[in-house]
Amino acid sequence: MPDLFPLLLLVFMTLLAAPADAANRGPLILSGPADIDMLAHHFDYVLDRDWALRVDDFAGPSSVAMQPLPGPVPDFGYTPARIWLRLDVSNGTGGTNDWLFFVHANFTQQIAIYRIGVGGDVATLLDLDTQSPFGARPVDYPQMVAPFALAPGEAATLLVAYYSQGASRLSMSVETPESFAVQARLNAAKNYVFYGMMGILIAAAVLALVMFRQMVFAAYAAYLFSVFLYVAHADGTTFQYIWPHWPAFNSMASVAVGSGVMVFGGLFAIAILQTSIHHPIMHRVLLAVVASVVVLDIVLWAIDPQLLKQLLVIMISITTMTLLVAGLVAARRRFREVRFYVLGWLATVIPSTLFTARHTFGIETERFNLYDAVRVALVFEAMMMGLAIVDRFNQLRQSRRQALEESLGQARRNLALGERLALLEERYALAQALERRRAENAMDTAHDLRQPMHALRLSIRQMFTDRAANADAAQIESALDYMERLVAERLVDDGDAGGADRPSPLGGEAEPAAQAHGKEPGEPGIHDVLRGIADMFAPEAQAKGLELRLVLAAPDAGVASYPLMRIAANLVSNAIKYTRQGRVVIGLRRHGTGHRVEIHDTGPGLSGTVFEEALHRGHRLERDRSAAEGSGLGLAVVRETAAANGWRVTACEGRRTGATIRIELAGASVHVPELQSLVPETSVQKTALASIGSVAATGAPQSAVRPTA
Repeated sequence: MPDLFPLLLLVFMTLLAAPADAANRGPLILSGPADIDMLAHHFDYVLDRDWALRVDDFAGPSSVAMQPLPGPVPDFGYTPARIWLRLDVSNGTGGTNDWLFFVHANFTQQIAIYRIGVGGDVATLLDLDTQSPFGARPVDYPQMVAPFALAPGEAATLLVAYYSQGASRLSMSVETPESFAVQARLNAAKNYVFYGMMGILIAAAVLALVMFRQMVFAAYAAYLFSVFLYVAHADGTTFQYIWPHWPAFNSMASVAVGSGVMVFGGLFAIAILQTSIHHPIMHRVLLAVVASVVVLDIVLWAIDPQLLKQLLVIMISITTMTLLVAGLVAARRRFREVRFYVLGWLATVIPSTLFTARHTFGIETERFNLYDAVRVALVFEAMMMGLAIVDRFNQLRQSRRQALEESLGQARRNLALGERLALLEERYALAQALERRRAENAMDTAHDLRQPMHALRLSIRQMFTDRAANADAAQIESALDYMERLVAERLVDDGDAGGADRPSPLGGEAEPAAQAHGKEPGEPGIHDVLRGIADMFAPEAQAKGLELRLVLAAPDAGVASYPLMRIAANLVSNAIKYTRQGRVVIGLRRHGTGHRVEIHDTGPGLSGTVFEEALHRGHRLERDRSAAEGSGLGLAVVRETAAANGWRVTACEGRRTGATIRIELAGASVHVPELQSLVPETSVQKTALASIGSVAATGAPQSAVRPTA
């Protein structure tokens, strides 16, 4: 059925042409070059549908019956038959012996050209098939040329047998060496112009792709390269220079590169027209065209290559028209952006339509060479697309400049927001630190108050039992003094950061906040502080059955009494808490130019990494969890208070049993204080120091306290 229409058309044209050709039959008298119009009047043909004919069938006296060629050029449509053409020639020149039979095609699947002499002798001039490399051709030329000899006055028969997987249309001519050289130079000049223009545009597209990395440039570069290969394949240049040893691929190269032209042309149209954004319907149409080409290649490549080539010729016109329509649709609203695109595809519509008409319906154009028109249209289209690339470049540059300005403005806004956010985060962190400090101060205060309150409770209980009024009064006063100082210190610590004066919680005048951590005038010395600590914890040690000793082996010195009282109270409290039996010793030694307070016990020991772990706030050793209750704040308070006053806290590493914690007091001034000079301004402190002084004067420690001067 697919061959019915061409056959009917062929029969009709044969009937019309037969009477006119009958009068002109006879050999072709060669007086010079003969083009296809001259050859067509002398060609006879036969279609070998069974591929049964051989050259010998045309050389004998009983030659195969043949018919005159029905048209101006051998064209039998897409036929699976092998086509035989016969041309009787006679040399009418006076001195030309060498001739060339020129087939104006780069490749056909099978072609053989024979010269049959008057006596029936057969000479093979050309014999090529899909296994013949380019080097098998007798003349090194992109298209197929078969040289033959014909002396003046001599007659011969030229027999051409060929099969084409695509269109069977072939243009042929007989040339002299001189005329062939002229045509070769003309074709080379046209090719150089076309290839040069395409090479420049491909290089420009690739450069734009490298610079801007936009898919539109990638699609256009691929489209240009496909066009370049398609025309070069049609000329035969690719088979001559690019793949001369792959005749099997050359047989299907028109399908590969032609499909590339349509596919990449569609993708380029999608990219440059931005159809997915502006024209969704045309976007789907273009995708359908691209997909149709790909599907045809996949399905028919191996099944029916001839049908594939026939359909792709039709698809060329369909694709070109679709690309033009897409440009016109876009030009209705965006003419300035797509004007070069529309002009380019407008130039390719006419030659692509004529190309389809020639290879599908046999319609011939006599006024101009179709392939020359295709070249001109493609060069013009490439130039228009080159202008489109430049236009695209300007659009991208403007859009990038605008985007840069917008990004700079956004960056400024983000920077301002970031600065505000950083300020808020800083204030939030400051509020968290203040809240954490207040919480820690409250925990430290509760921890520090626990022991003096416990000592006070024991002392009051002892007052009503042992009636040891003087000693108990001293212990009570020491405990009250420590707690009052502790509360006053915490109130100052929780005050404002500006150091504003706070009313004294002890009932006196306001005291400066700056004196909270320093030595105040009239404060008691180291001896009095340690004696007060010994008195404070004596009842607790006695209740637990421990011996609490005070050893003062260094002269007295001035010191910030409250921080030392906090440190010593926490260390003595821990020593009593974790010592099951034995004793606790509070000692004072000279250390270089300063003093060193030491707390010794006979407990489980505390040194090295264990000591470092215990210094962390809220951390309790596993071994101590079952020994006594605690909060893990004692040693942390000791470390923080010592660091705030420039003192150093260490643990003795040489102890075999028990623990020794040492506080190095740097900068304590050595003196022998008079009792009167140690009397503080408040009445409560005055009573407490008097009690401490009386105990020191009698030398009779209470509750197993044995101070040594």
